[in-house]
Amino acid sequence: MVMTKIIQEELETRKRVEKAKGILMKEQGLSEDQAYNMIRKSSMNRRVSMKEIAEAIILASEIKKFNG
Repeated sequence: MVMTKIIQEELETRKRVEKAKGILMKEQGLSEDQAYNMIRKSSMNRRVSMKEIAEAIILASEIKKFNG
């Protein structure tokens, strides 16, 4: 049961990171590697998880669409 929860959380993190990478690639013209490295570097610099960085990127993109 615990292992299932860990796997689900890892999958959710991966999905969010993939979505955030797509946003960065589209909005900033980055390659997939550049987008991933930007998320990873931001995560390390801010000492927060990559999932949190990805969620912030997704939220910012949604706000832009809403206000745009």
